[in-house]
Amino acid sequence: MGNIKVILVFISLFLIAITASAQDELLFLNGKQLEGKILEYNKYQLTFQTKKDKELTIENYRLFSFSKDSKDTILYKYDTLEGNFLSEKDMQLFVYGGRDAHLTYSSKFSNKLGFAVGAGAGYFMHYDQSFVFVATPLVYTLGTLIFPTRVKQRKIKDLQYIKEDEYLRGHERVARAKRTQNALVSTLIGLGVGFTASLIAN
Repeated sequence: MGNIKVILVFISLFLIAITASAQDELLFLNGKQLEGKILEYNKYQLTFQTKKDKELTIENYRLFSFSKDSKDTILYKYDTLEGNFLSEKDMQLFVYGGRDAHLTYSSKFSNKLGFAVGAGAGYFMHYDQSFVFVATPLVYTLGTLIFPTRVKQRKIKDLQYIKEDEYLRGHERVARAKRTQNALVSTLIGLGVGFTASLIAN
């Protein structure tokens, strides 16, 4: 009998710990997620406290859904007058694609190539005293737009959506934006490093 009481107490404490550690979660239309605590909610906006105890006021139209006390509530509604042209199901797929791109997509190869291209351009910009190379980061970044992105299936937990068109569109949108931004930054850094190296060497 004593052992049963101990087990029940242990289970109760375990459930309390899980409840206490559970986080509310926001899922934005751009696929980004934010964890913390929902303090207030009405039909126009909600007040949210992040894990870093920062309090935010977020308009509902920016969100697809939120999860509070492990219960999901979808805020997105199909309404062409408000610019919501996708059905709730299609928007869910689009948002999930963006979410997975935020979580799993990285552009390591294009970043390394961008750094190398930028470094070479920076070196010759100083060596040849030709500032035409200053346009290299922009040219390289625009060049990356030609190539499609890929869904990295081995990193995605739920594969049931990866053949859906809207999921792929959402993933492509976020992945391409990440790659473009990273390409510009890596090439700019390479340009500075190459210019500095040429300045020292010559």
